[in-house]
Amino acid sequence: MKELTKMSVDELLQRQQELAAEIPAEERDAMTTEQIEERANDLEAVRNEIEARKQAAAKLEEQRQQVANDTGKKPVAKFEEEEKRTMNFDVKTPEYRDMWIRNLQGNLTEEERAVYNSGNTNAVPEIIAGKFFEKMKKLAPMLSEITLLRVAGNLKFVAEGTRNTATKHTENSVMTPAEDATVSVTLGGFEFMKLIQISRTAKMMSIDAFENWLVEMLAGDIARAIDNYILNDETNGIAAITYTTGGDAQNQIVNGTYTYGTVCDLIALLPAAYDAEAKFLTNKKTLYTKIAAIVDSQKRPIFVQDAGEGFPGRIMGYPVVVDDYVTSANGALYLGKWTDVVGNLSEDVHVDVDASAGFTANALMYRGLAVFDSKPAKTDAIVRLVTTA
Repeated sequence: MKELTKMSVDELLQRQQELAAEIPAEERDAMTTEQIEERANDLEAVRNEIEARKQAAAKLEEQRQQVANDTGKKPVAKFEEEEKRTMNFDVKTPEYRDMWIRNLQGNLTEEERAVYNSGNTNAVPEIIAGKFFEKMKKLAPMLSEITLLRVAGNLKFVAEGTRNTATKHTENSVMTPAEDATVSVTLGGFEFMKLIQISRTAKMMSIDAFENWLVEMLAGDIARAIDNYILNDETNGIAAITYTTGGDAQNQIVNGTYTYGTVCDLIALLPAAYDAEAKFLTNKKTLYTKIAAIVDSQKRPIFVQDAGEGFPGRIMGYPVVVDDYVTSANGALYLGKWTDVVGNLSEDVHVDVDASAGFTANALMYRGLAVFDSKPAKTDAIVRLVTTA
């Protein structure tokens, strides 16, 4: 290869493109650490040479502008260049998305990094934020079932509580306002984080490949943690509701063996006012080992598969939501109006990078973080059937 100082600008740019191109997975796996480091060093040297020439050209331009200013001429070119740079920091533009990703990869030149750091707040590009959110909803089923808000900061949500029925009115008599009650849920914010270490081969991934990797590895795993929190947190989760098996407040049935009768009893526990939006909730193991084999007196299965509506099927007419984080320890089968569980994603997933943390391993550290909280607003809208209390 020619010495960098003897290469033309076009040759340098072409060499930069060759070194920055994504390496096929099988070829990358066959490379040694020394070869990877050599390629990264070559890429860095090319970029430094390009940057040096840019700085030299910028110095000449600055001198030209100074001459123009001294002679009373307007430095139009410099103003237009600064205006152009500012315009590229709209989080909706493809240019910002590309620069944001290249910054995470460590692929910005010194000049680009200076412009990037001075002109934006490191906000996640709109298109990537959308992909993060869609991935979270796909991997965390409960995010699509609960009432999900996206309000910054702490939140107090007021929901409908006890309602008194209307009364027959006697003509000309004075009416007393109904004493309807409301319930409120106060949501704070808990940090859900995922930390990933990856070798500096991340610098060689294409922009699209790196974006897909971020979505899969960070948004996906954060979504699973949030889903588990919604269901199983000991303070705010659905499993933290006080479940009783007797009296007027009964909201649980305990039976060692699931039968057609026990499922009917569970349905009977849920107030009829919630029926229109009620759905069963269980995990896949419980559904197919305990529920799917149950038949009624006419030998008809109570679970009917029907994936056409976006659900695995229905149990006695109610849609079924399957979630891996519903505990299988006691074969829990829930029935509830899940929109009465309120969640707030007060801070969407954002990503930070640190090169110093992985210095000894020649690696980069990526941290994904989201802020979320949720609580059931109305506990009488959820009932369950379990094999053990």
